[in-house]
Amino acid sequence: MPLLYALLVGVAMGALIQRVGASSPRMILASLRLENLTIIKFIATTIAVGTVAAYLLSLWMPMHFDIKPTYVIGVALGGLIFGAGFAVGGYCPGTCVVGIGEGRRDAFAALLGGVTGALAFTLVYTLIQGSLIKPLDYGKITLASVLHLPPLLVAALLAAVLLTAAMLLPTERRIGHRPMR
Repeated sequence: MPLLYALLVGVAMGALIQRVGASSPRMILASLRLENLTIIKFIATTIAVGTVAAYLLSLWMPMHFDIKPTYVIGVALGGLIFGAGFAVGGYCPGTCVVGIGEGRRDAFAALLGGVTGALAFTLVYTLIQGSLIKPLDYGKITLASVLHLPPLLVAALLAAVLLTAAMLLPTERRIGHRPMR
């Protein structure tokens, strides 16, 4: 039954990604240039709703949150690599799957690049563990554990901040402001 829920949530999420235009590399580029914040507002809203929903559901049904270790150097380097691929390819993992569903061939190339990168990381993990993983490894921490607050309260506070930002941010850059080149 949990797999059915995951499938339904995935299909709904894919439909929403397609609906807001997040599967369009042009729209993603406009977001990265801060010319159109539709996708950024969508991501903020999705994180807000998903975080609160997950913690509320965990009150009624057992869930296992697999907290990943916080190793700063590796995460920062991985973020730079991911960000560069995101900017060059115009897709992230979720949007490239939706793009494939729309028939975009470049989305398949982006997915293949992501899978190749994940495989490469897996193959070199033991080689980079000492230099990128071990230094500045803070273990499996969460914002709630750092703040010494209940996870649901932190989720609600985070959701409030993200939803407020999504409501207050303009969707498009105002007229009179020229896009950056």
